[in-house]
Amino acid sequence: MTATARPDVPYFPPEGGRFRLTLGLKVLPESDWIEIDAALASDLAEKRRLLDSAPDAVFRMLPGSEPAQQEFIDHLGRHLLAHHGDRFTGTPERLHVRPTGVDVVPDPASPLRAAASLIQEDVLLLQRRDGAFHLVAGLLAFPTRWSLAEKMGRPLAAIHAPVPGYDTHLARPMDRLFDRLVPGRLLWRANWSLLDDPALHQPGGHGAGDAGRTLTADTIGDRLWFRVERQTLSLLPETATAVFTVRIHQATLSDQVRTVSQASDLLASIREMPEAMRHYKSMPGFLTALRQWLLARTETPAQG
Repeated sequence: MTATARPDVPYFPPEGGRFRLTLGLKVLPESDWIEIDAALASDLAEKRRLLDSAPDAVFRMLPGSEPAQQEFIDHLGRHLLAHHGDRFTGTPERLHVRPTGVDVVPDPASPLRAAASLIQEDVLLLQRRDGAFHLVAGLLAFPTRWSLAEKMGRPLAAIHAPVPGYDTHLARPMDRLFDRLVPGRLLWRANWSLLDDPALHQPGGHGAGDAGRTLTADTIGDRLWFRVERQTLSLLPETATAVFTVRIHQATLSDQVRTVSQASDLLASIREMPEAMRHYKSMPGFLTALRQWLLARTETPAQG
């Protein structure tokens, strides 16, 4: 099962036409923490299907992470009742989801699993162990080319090791950022990818040289997907747990890139992107067709 494309993807990270490997975080109001749209019921159904059919791929936890999971679920429940009362009723201990008609009661043995029946975001919990933040629990139904199995229990540096330039440009800023997290202060950023598959659950595919190789300038607009991860970062006060959420928005290239400015910005961003990053994002197979498609939308028509 795949999610329906959302032509109104609310973010366009290549805006400005620059590519910089930076954190680019902004402060986020508490009321805007969780995003909910008309696809809530279908996305939750897909999460529950994945959790039933491939539980180890979607949910993992380390022993001892239960208090952090419970604190997160309690905090999430209070937030949903306070800021999304049109869709959630009840108590944090027993939330009723109006769009699905389901009552959600977290399991004390693995409370984070309940998030699959509540929100469209995926959730990752990190705690300080041996001087660094490690991934201790995760509900990851909609990954963009990575898996919980390969990251669980690892520190930030090891989690991001495959990203070209992370060790030289982002490792220290990321460590400092996590060290300075304080409860009550939410941060967010948007990250983008181009994929030849609309499936929400994509645990592999980084560095795939043949991705999208059959696409042409005539077909790429309807068969390449512009995928945005809207990421948030916060800190739970009682367990000092860092909470990382990821909300997926996606649309076809044609639905997302509608203006000359957007086409120019995306083209410029790809031009500035280091070759190693283009390979990491599995772009070589469709890069020529993509450039042709974008150029056709940035060229000024000849005047008669």
